[in-house]
Amino acid sequence: MSWHAVYRSFDDDSLATLANAGLLRRALKDIEAGKVGWQDDVGGILLADGQRVALDAGGPQKGRCDCPAPGMCKHILAAAVWLRELPQDSAQDGAQEGQPAGVQEEVLALDSATVCKQAGKPAVRQALAWLAQGDQADVTIVNARLQIELPLLKLGCSYLRGAGADAMVSDTPAALRKALHLYALACVWRKHGREFAWPDGAVTAPAAAAPGMSTSELVFLAQVRRLLGELYDNGLSHASAIAAGQLRALTMSARSENLPRLAALLRGLGGTLDLLVRRDYHASERQAFEEMAAIGALCAALEHAPGPLLQRLRGQARRSFDAAGDAPIDLLPLGAYWWETRGGAHGLTLSFWQHAEGGEGRIVQAVLARPDASDRSFTRESAWDAGSLWTGAGSARHMCEASWQLAGASLADDGRLGMDSGVRASAVQLWALDDPRWQSLGFSDWTALAAFMSGSVGLTPEPIDCVVLRPAAVARPQLDEVGQRLDWQVFDTCGAALDLQIPALPALRPRITRLQAAVADGADIRAVLASRARGEPGGWQPVALLIAKNGKLRVVSLDFEIDAGKLPSALARFFKSLGGASLASSVPQQSSAAARVLAQVLDLLALQARSGRPRLETELAGELARHGATLRALGLDLPAGLLGAYVSTPRAAQALRLAYVCTTCLALEAG
Repeated sequence: MSWHAVYRSFDDDSLATLANAGLLRRALKDIEAGKVGWQDDVGGILLADGQRVALDAGGPQKGRCDCPAPGMCKHILAAAVWLRELPQDSAQDGAQEGQPAGVQEEVLALDSATVCKQAGKPAVRQALAWLAQGDQADVTIVNARLQIELPLLKLGCSYLRGAGADAMVSDTPAALRKALHLYALACVWRKHGREFAWPDGAVTAPAAAAPGMSTSELVFLAQVRRLLGELYDNGLSHASAIAAGQLRALTMSARSENLPRLAALLRGLGGTLDLLVRRDYHASERQAFEEMAAIGALCAALEHAPGPLLQRLRGQARRSFDAAGDAPIDLLPLGAYWWETRGGAHGLTLSFWQHAEGGEGRIVQAVLARPDASDRSFTRESAWDAGSLWTGAGSARHMCEASWQLAGASLADDGRLGMDSGVRASAVQLWALDDPRWQSLGFSDWTALAAFMSGSVGLTPEPIDCVVLRPAAVARPQLDEVGQRLDWQVFDTCGAALDLQIPALPALRPRITRLQAAVADGADIRAVLASRARGEPGGWQPVALLIAKNGKLRVVSLDFEIDAGKLPSALARFFKSLGGASLASSVPQQSSAAARVLAQVLDLLALQARSGRPRLETELAGELARHGATLRALGLDLPAGLLGAYVSTPRAAQALRLAYVCTTCLALEAG
């Protein structure tokens, strides 16, 4: 078969993937104008719009052109299309013997050992890491092209008949392309009950974490930082689906590199970019920028951390559950709430107060969750009403109607309850309203709450996503139409106010409605369960109430209770007016001069990251320099020094480092 025939497999979609649709249209116009033809058909040399193009059986990716444009130019595309459309009988080698194999049969006939050798060891190792987490592939045959979609990575690629594995096509960045193509081919083989002949020693159990970062881990961190730089330089307002796909691939790689904490941050950023690409009003460029800053800081810390600290920075891929002891543990239900992450995970969290002798106690939680939407039977309603968490317990709804004793339970360090089949649950009466154990429940002084929260700031502590408040008084919830949220102030025993907020999102309408109804009815609120999603902007949200009613305690889960009444007319009109408008960022009130300056610096940094401009305008540089002088006068030498470094060298690394320090200082002040 002539080498020309390879180009018959490259349809317009695959050629557009190699470049872009606009460049392909220009190439097609050159063909229509008769600007493409042979210069040397034996040597594979063509002329395209006056430029000399060299092609061979390796496909357009291997083509060379003498024009100054880098990479895939319109001349190579035009030459490839011209060869594709040559009449069958004009091929130099004459007619082919027999019929060629179908493209899928060709993939299954590949020499897998040779394919692995051509891909290289790093690609093999990465492909195997992805295979360990899933091998699903959706395969479609389009003419002479095998389109392979990979749901795990939300990426795809194409194999072209006759072109070989080296000529596979995808819009994945070069650093991941070989691994992605190898993973796709292995998934197709597994779909047909076959396994690749992986190199000796490649399929091994993961080694224990080394005292320091390995060479492959350091290379991976450099790859993450490089992607952060590309996102910053291109401008977050111009984020593409390709970048979101890269982040999903890096998330999988982080897990295989034993970096679960970094994987979680990458997954969050990938979810934010997905929303930005869809122009969804639930996300903003400012949010993505701050997530990038946290990822950059973690990468730097991982590179330089000593052994014990390094293990904490790595995080844990799986929780370690330990038996709670021989005696049953006493649990007071605090309520349940539904949550969804930008990465697609969703679930129900059921919170309890675990009382301990000596007056101490803590929140413990049981979680029912799914990583994505593949399980359609798992819904908000089914998680609340169906199934039993433990033997003798019943559904989450039932568990909010009584206190419980759990025998044989296991607990993780972060308070997560194990969902073991051997746990036995027995119901007891909810606490009496005069029970002395109320004195140890949660926080009744917001100063103590701030001190408690300050311990969760930084890269190593586990984030605190749930607290119990015991307000002495509460205000009526107020609708903030500018901020597009419901604000609710609760007061401690000293009269200090704490602002709780519920964003005016369609998914949170039930939460808003039921809170409004409870306060309007004059409910005797004894405690509030407040939640804050990990890695999400905004303050605490009320998700459940402990109410005294008719001399008894009642647990009201705002996401699930059904007797809360209708949406007040003012809120109904407000939600109707939202339509699909952009959701304003929730900006906490700043109380000090330092906090105000830090917030202004962050605003300016986010503006620059949004635009993709490589240089600072003179006016912006002057404003940042004035902020730097103010920070130094306030004694904040570290952010002032980093700000000066950024003004002199306004690059991604300097911007992300400064942004992380600013957000950390703000978090420490806010508690």
